[in-house]
Amino acid sequence: MSPRQRISKLISDIYIWYLIKIRKYNIGKNCIISWRASLDRANPKGVHIGDYSRVMLEALIIAHDYSRGLTHSMWTDTYIGHHCVIGGRSIILPGVKLGNHVFVAAGSVVTKSFPDHCMIGGNPAHIIRKGTIITDRTQIEDPGELVD
Repeated sequence: MSPRQRISKLISDIYIWYLIKIRKYNIGKNCIISWRASLDRANPKGVHIGDYSRVMLEALIIAHDYSRGLTHSMWTDTYIGHHCVIGGRSIILPGVKLGNHVFVAAGSVVTKSFPDHCMIGGNPAHIIRKGTIITDRTQIEDPGELVD
């Protein structure tokens, strides 16, 4: 590992430590979260990210909804499973649950929950491929089969 990679890893580890210990997000082990990603600051305890997941540049994860009014709770939980990749500039809306090994394409708007092992994309997001497998290094090992 080069000195530049070591410094980058150290900065990433410090940022994850800050998110977990100071901001109180629920983040699993060996996650990579871009410092330019936006995690919900109004309800940090409502954001749950599983092990070996990656949140890319300018992704937005929301865990509150002020538009629900007084009849519903505005605080909700948003779950991202293990071995997930959240593409750049995607938006994960409040109350969504993503299964394990889910790849969210860049620029997607995720409005509902999705099962394990799939690739999703679009606005609103829909399943593009089923059977996707993502490695511990957040690389696609098996892209799965296209969905018609």
